[in-house]
Amino acid sequence: MTSWRSRIAAAAVAGAALLAVPLTAGTASAFPTDPDGFHLAGGFPTHHACQVEGRDYIDHNTQGYREFQCRWNNGIWEVWVR
Repeated sequence: MTSWRSRIAAAAVAGAALLAVPLTAGTASAFPTDPDGFHLAGGFPTHHACQVEGRDYIDHNTQGYREFQCRWNNGIWEVWVR
């Protein structure tokens, strides 16, 4: 029988892996693009974290993106940029 401590640790590792989509990728072409031209740039556990990181991405990117959106998808807030 697996201990609760092991289960919690495994869940934490799996959750961290899901959120490890880097915002600083060299090109967004490898990420999904929606019909409006937004590129998926990352995923976050909270809307606030998505907003903070989305704003930071726009302020410090080198690809010329000027807009971002936070979208809820399957328990994760995704940040989309264009």
